Amino acid sequence: MNKLKAVFWDVDGTIADTEMCGHRVAFNLAFKDFNLDWNWDEKQYLELLKVSGGLKRIIHYRNQIHSVITENQCSEIQARKRIHYKNLIQSGKIKLREGVLRLISELSSFEIEQFIVTTSGRDSLDPFLQTSLYSHLDNFSGIITYEDVSNHKPFPDAYQLALQLSKKSEFNCIAIEDSNIGVQAAKAANLNCLMTLPPWISHPQNITREANACVSSLGNVDSPTKLIYGKKLITNNVDFEYLSNIIT
Repeated sequence: MNKLKAVFWDVDGTIADTEMCGHRVAFNLAFKDFNLDWNWDEKQYLELLKVSGGLKRIIHYRNQIHSVITENQCSEIQARKRIHYKNLIQSGKIKLREGVLRLISELSSFEIEQFIVTTSGRDSLDPFLQTSLYSHLDNFSGIITYEDVSNHKPFPDAYQLALQLSKKSEFNCIAIEDSNIGVQAAKAANLNCLMTLPPWISHPQNITREANACVSSLGNVDSPTKLIYGKKLITNNVDFEYLSNIIT
């Protein structure tokens, strides 16, 4: 029987709804700053989320529409986007997802090591950590970002680094992710993985079945978790006992 010893948290879409209400909005504001007629609606952005990392996303879209802007200009857009994203965070428009703080606190009470493992860059992540997650930062043993690895999700590099830093066996760890590429990254590192559906997905038929289990959210007392697939919930929410159960 495998004992739970570490939990690796993705950020965008997992800890908070940063994608649609944060990053997408910030990208569109940056495009306006550069007088581009680009505007990523929610449907289009869902497709672009298949590309990991903001700069790579801009370059991918540029290539897709055969734009003549240079990679240096793409970098400038990404830098401007970070400023808009920071402003959105500081304005309080990006909220934590249900159950996140509850589960972080519970895991800490059981002395479970916790790491943040994201493909966001430090410039985007730090403002979020210092505002929305500030009260719980002490619960994390380490933070892995875009800058720490060469290959980003769906490659396993970030999770392999998390395993290395935690000094735990992959059999005693679990990743919490919201996207197909995030789950693929975790499984490529031989990790257990819980998938929490992002709030903008209402039809889960296209989600990966690779995770150990998939839920609608982590849930709270007044907002129970809905199981999509995997082992049955023990209580109405995702908790330490459930995470321990699904890795056995």
